[in-house]
Amino acid sequence: MALAWQSPVYLRRERLLSLLPTAVGFAVCLEAPAGFGKSVLAGQLAESLPFRALWGSALLDEPKALLARALGLPRKAPWGVVLEALGEAPSLVVLEDLKGDEDLSPLLRTLPCLLVLASRKPLPYPELPKLLAEGRLVRLGAGELAFTPEEAQALFGGRGDYLEAHRATGGWPLPLFLAAFTGRPPEPEALLRGLRESLAPEEFQEGLLLAALPHLPEALARPETEGLFQKGLLGRTPEGYRLHALLKEMALRSLLSEVQKAVREAQGRLPPVLLAEAYANSGLWDDLLALLESPLRLPLPPERLLAWEGLLRRGGPRARLRLAEALLASGRREGFVLLEALTAEEDPRIALRAHGNLAYYLAEPLLGQDLPRARAHLEQGMALLDRVGEELAGRFLNDVARVPYEEGKPLEALALLEEALRRLPPESPYRVAPLVNAAFLAFELRGDLEGRIRALEEGAPLVARYTLENLPGNLRDLGRLYLLLGEKEKAKSLLKRAKETPGNPLAALEAGMLLAHLEGDAAELQRLLARAELWESPYLVARGKSLLALLLREPRLLEGVEGFLSALARAELKGDAALLPPYPEEREERLYWHALRYRLLGQEADLEALLSLTLSRERVLPGLLPLEALPRHRAELARAYPLEAVLRSGWKEAVRLRLDEVPPLRVEVLGRFRLEGPLGEVALAGRLRELFALLLLGLSREEAAFALWPDFTEEAARNNLAVSLSRLRKALEPWGVATYLGEEGLCRLQVDLWALEEALDREDAEAAYALYRGPAFPGLDHPLLDRKREEVAARLRALFLRTGEARYLERLLELDPLDEEALWPLVEEHLRRGRSARALRLLRRFCQAFREELGEEPPSRALTLLRGLEG
Repeated sequence: MALAWQSPVYLRRERLLSLLPTAVGFAVCLEAPAGFGKSVLAGQLAESLPFRALWGSALLDEPKALLARALGLPRKAPWGVVLEALGEAPSLVVLEDLKGDEDLSPLLRTLPCLLVLASRKPLPYPELPKLLAEGRLVRLGAGELAFTPEEAQALFGGRGDYLEAHRATGGWPLPLFLAAFTGRPPEPEALLRGLRESLAPEEFQEGLLLAALPHLPEALARPETEGLFQKGLLGRTPEGYRLHALLKEMALRSLLSEVQKAVREAQGRLPPVLLAEAYANSGLWDDLLALLESPLRLPLPPERLLAWEGLLRRGGPRARLRLAEALLASGRREGFVLLEALTAEEDPRIALRAHGNLAYYLAEPLLGQDLPRARAHLEQGMALLDRVGEELAGRFLNDVARVPYEEGKPLEALALLEEALRRLPPESPYRVAPLVNAAFLAFELRGDLEGRIRALEEGAPLVARYTLENLPGNLRDLGRLYLLLGEKEKAKSLLKRAKETPGNPLAALEAGMLLAHLEGDAAELQRLLARAELWESPYLVARGKSLLALLLREPRLLEGVEGFLSALARAELKGDAALLPPYPEEREERLYWHALRYRLLGQEADLEALLSLTLSRERVLPGLLPLEALPRHRAELARAYPLEAVLRSGWKEAVRLRLDEVPPLRVEVLGRFRLEGPLGEVALAGRLRELFALLLLGLSREEAAFALWPDFTEEAARNNLAVSLSRLRKALEPWGVATYLGEEGLCRLQVDLWALEEALDREDAEAAYALYRGPAFPGLDHPLLDRKREEVAARLRALFLRTGEARYLERLLELDPLDEEALWPLVEEHLRRGRSARALRLLRRFCQAFREELGEEPPSRALTLLRGLEG
């Protein structure tokens, strides 16, 4: 289509181009969502430069391989070869679609080109802040890339409707381009007509489908999907492709019938869950109800099904069955009424599902347990097993195993689970539930705690994929079990996921309560308690009040609250073992019962009971007892506690048993003096720092004494040394057991100076470059330390000069701006590669340092070259 104004693709963004560098050795980051003209701007920059342009997308390959191919090198050429080839001629390198996890460090550290990085989010490469501080990086985001009214006017070729279009789009280039391209204002109908004319028919149809989807997984993408993405009409998220919100809104409002047609045509392409979402989003309610009435697996979260409650109530038996399950999973007891009616269905599959759900939820304490009714539905369902398929029978057996377990019959429950596993096909996604439940019973019967944790962890991905409604409970249970092992941070992470995962609101609520208690957030805990009261869940109300009372240390909150949890909390808050609840039947509750009784009475019988309740034995102690509560004659029990806690305790016998676990003392003396042990930074000052430094050089105690106190008598020097060693030991080993300071001197150290000397011995310039932050032993003044400092610096300089690489020479000039042996090869290298700006900066800095430090005029060679480059 011929246009009377300039094509928007070729509108030069002079405002932005004036901000961009035009010399080698600089970088540009363009960070904005799709449709903000990043590629267009990079193309206009390329057109304005007399450079060769190398262009690549990280969607196609990793950046080094892209550059290698563009330079005619083998794909696996190392960075050194690629960088050398880039430096052979002035080059603009544009890398698009970056995610931030690419290996670009060699390129960013050397910058032998003008580099443009384009991404849809801020890039985290560690070299970028340094480049920014040096003035060698320009960053442009969505705010800068958006069109100004003046640019919109130019884009529209002077047409008067540009202001209306700019206001409607906020300067977002994508719809602004479309409006300019179609010659119509950015109204939905006009822009959609423009899109229809600009896109291939297949691409437009794909856009219509995506308007009805929350996302399209990458596995379901087609070439036309990628075409829309490349044109900037789609975003890419971890879940898949998404149509931009503005385009989605326009399509659903103006082209709804076409969207509906595209959804119906995609029935065989989309998985059932995604198809259900597409039906709902496009208003195809009859199609959605038909899908929900089918026997297909639809692992939709209960919250989503409840959003369609009115529709499901009008449906047939399967739709009502799905609604009943969602209601009960959300704590709404009216699901029982729906299920009771469905037990009379002629279809044995519907009736069996109804009996199974009734048995499961009637045995659930969260919903007000009714075990006699649960048992009745178990038995009625067992009579239907031979009339259904093996998979459905296996699912029923897994669900109803809850009933005998709650009745205190774990062996019967285990038998039902084993029968479920026998019936379920090997490839069935439902096998994960009985496997996890069997592991739970193995914990109850034998105390196999870690086996239960393994089963839950291995089952979590399958639960997330096939039975989403079970995932919050799975994560909550894992969090509780890791609390037993004392791993609080891991427990917090799991509980946070459980709280935020849809599928089982009651399990998510309990997880949120546990998390709020762990984090000491009383306000959040009170809010969650109010929600539990609204749901009329006695178990969760008791749970919440018990946790809140413990957090606030307020026993009055437990008045009128019954049950194991509240009784346990009451006994703890009042410090009275007589208030402990009756001995519980569940193994997890027994652990907490014995732990509290031991803390209150100090009887080792309770400690032994704790150890015998799980196969993990002492591993459960950190989650149940503070370290200081352990009997002093049982140091071996401290093996289960975090090493840091044992070291801080000062329990010498326990420390000696864990001495092989104590990590080396990390020592940094290059550029800074810093010691870090297992308890954090070790502060040394004055003579102690000098003594440590001399011992680090390998001096014996006697040699160190005479080096520090040369004017003292031998006896006085030895006495001073003894006092200083005692103080040094207390600083290095506050736990009171010799670890880093032995009779022969220092040991178990990790020292940057030693690592540097090893690198220098093997002439490893790269390792030396990484290690050397500055002169050794800064701030210390002693002839022996001065000698070592000078020796190391001289060896490093000699190695870097022999190597001759630019970055090594630059490092030498950072250490000594007057080092002419490093300066001239580096200046010549920059000039040879056309990097005159960098050569000029080096010469200016050298001349300035010469005048300031020596008070003299710089050498004529430097002044002559400087004038030539400036002139």
